[in-house]
Amino acid sequence: MTASKINHRDYSLTFLFLLFGYFSLHILLRVVISDSLDYDEAEQALLGQWLLPGYTEQPPLYTWIQYFLFKLFGKNVFAVSLLKNTLLFLSYLFVYFSAEKLLKDTKAAISATSSLLLIPQIAWESQRDMTHTTLVVFSATAVLWLALKLIENRTFLSYCLLGIFCGIGVLAKANFTLFLAILFLTLLTFHEGRRILFSRIIFISLALTVAISAYYFIWMFNNQDIVFSATHKFKQTVEAYSLKGVGSFFTSTFLFLTPLWLFYLLIFPKGYLRSTSNQTIFSSRFMFRYGMFFLLTLLAIVIIFKVTYVKDRWLQPLLFAAPLIFFTGFDITGITEKQYKQFLSVTVIAAISIYITFTLRVVGAPLTHNYSRLSYPFAEMAGEIREAGFPGGLIISDNRFLAGNMHFQFPESRAVIPGYNFDQLPYSQTFTAAVVIWKADGSPNIPLQLVHFLKKKYNINSIDYPVNYYKQPYKFNTTDTTKLAVLKFPLPKREP
Repeated sequence: MTASKINHRDYSLTFLFLLFGYFSLHILLRVVISDSLDYDEAEQALLGQWLLPGYTEQPPLYTWIQYFLFKLFGKNVFAVSLLKNTLLFLSYLFVYFSAEKLLKDTKAAISATSSLLLIPQIAWESQRDMTHTTLVVFSATAVLWLALKLIENRTFLSYCLLGIFCGIGVLAKANFTLFLAILFLTLLTFHEGRRILFSRIIFISLALTVAISAYYFIWMFNNQDIVFSATHKFKQTVEAYSLKGVGSFFTSTFLFLTPLWLFYLLIFPKGYLRSTSNQTIFSSRFMFRYGMFFLLTLLAIVIIFKVTYVKDRWLQPLLFAAPLIFFTGFDITGITEKQYKQFLSVTVIAAISIYITFTLRVVGAPLTHNYSRLSYPFAEMAGEIREAGFPGGLIISDNRFLAGNMHFQFPESRAVIPGYNFDQLPYSQTFTAAVVIWKADGSPNIPLQLVHFLKKKYNINSIDYPVNYYKQPYKFNTTDTTKLAVLKFPLPKREP
């Protein structure tokens, strides 16, 4: 083995070790900084009470994994953060593997992978509070790597893994199908890609994908009202929909890639002038066509389905490949050692900044009086509610954030919210009491949604029971407070 190969292997191992350490530190920080859950995390705490074929408009795989982690580690922040950061680490890892295959250069592969730290939706928002999106990005990165692997060598094992990861993607989030469509079109334009797609072994991949996702498809068919309940998110309209949709798409894409494109321009200006070496000409064409099909596919969807608003987070499983498109677009042999060091310094600063910002948004919140959900003092409020005579039971709220967090504080209880029929699922017959919890800062009186829910499901008139208020200061604070309202009522004994 040559000294150069040994050196590149050392670079690779060091980078992957640092990457692993970075996400491990995020787990540690998340556990130390707050025992409260953010919105999407709280939703998983709420849904993870049961193992069901489907839950909401989102596919169920993330909740299934979270359910088993709760069983293994208990209902705590560690189990929540472990899943998220494991998926993020694996996503970066698969991007690195793809970059090595495309670029054939360890330093360029490290630079391409580190570029993800300069995409706020991936580096910050995914860390802050995302669940299903982190799983679908992981699936997409793995499938891209497998496609590149199959181009080099069409093995039975790779086809099997392709089917498994496609099944994971389908069960992760609906926009995974967009990634598959773009990748399929890209492969279709190459001889090597057509050999993959039209091989008889591809039916193994399809069979595995269908087998993994079939149970959920059956649930989807029987619960179409839930599955399509989120279509309002696309904000469809008739008037000037094409102009609004196309404008929103390009704006979201630009914001998604900011500030990444700026640092590319400052450090690798030649990257915007496409010129490839003989060693990377296929990689350049492959990723360039991926980018073109991304544009064409998304524009077609925006126009055909009259989509007027495109959220930048919807682009994550598609534009994680942006660094690969960029670095395969020019002759990387012309990159100097100084440029590599400058760019890596920028990504290291970005990583440290994310860590510091994550800390300050909770610890430093009293200075700005701008509190995040992690600042909510749920443990202290739960302690007061226990002292008032509620050791556990049924928890009812109009808010996923409250329901999930209070379930964590009373892990042997069951938490439900109106609108999802969770109240019809079995809960312990030993429960003798229920509490209704809502935010009292803006509404001291019980919300009408909860009034109707109590009457319809439990024949309870809310006015017949007193409401108690619990006020506590936010975390790391002694002056600014938040207040919850709690109504307690006895549960009728359930029939065996």
